[in-house]
Amino acid sequence: METQAEVIAIGNAAIDNHSPIVILFDEQATPALQNVALIQRFTDEQAKARLTLSMTSQVMIDHQPYAITFIGALVNTNLNSIGHVALIFGPVPQTDQLQSGLYLVPAGVNIPAMPVFKVGTQIQYQEIRLKIGELM
Repeated sequence: METQAEVIAIGNAAIDNHSPIVILFDEQATPALQNVALIQRFTDEQAKARLTLSMTSQVMIDHQPYAITFIGALVNTNLNSIGHVALIFGPVPQTDQLQSGLYLVPAGVNIPAMPVFKVGTQIQYQEIRLKIGELM
C-alpha cells in the first residue's frame, strides 16, 4: 500500500543545510509550526489515517528510495492524525532516538544522503508487507 503526499509549502526556518533533518506537518499546522516545517498535503486522507509504516517499508522522495532504519514510537500515530513526522537522514543514535523521527538512508546507487526538498516534492510512504514464508 502506498500513501502519497506533496510538499505544498516550506517554512522560512524549515531547512538548514547543516542539519540532516526536516520536519513535516499536514495543512492543519499552526503558523509557528509552518515556519519551521515542510507542509505536506496527502492525496487521500483516508489512506493517511490508515498508514502504518514498519521496518520493511520505505519512503520515496521524488522517486528516490530511502530505507527506514528506525521508526520512533510516535511516528505512525502522528502521521495518521496530524501528518507529522521528522525525517532524519543519518545514522540512528545509540540513545535518545527521536520518537517522532523516521531515520532514513539511501536505498539505491547514486541516491543523495539527503534529498533536495522544494514546493512540489512528491513523497510516497510505501508500506511493504511480507507474506508468511517470504523470510525463509
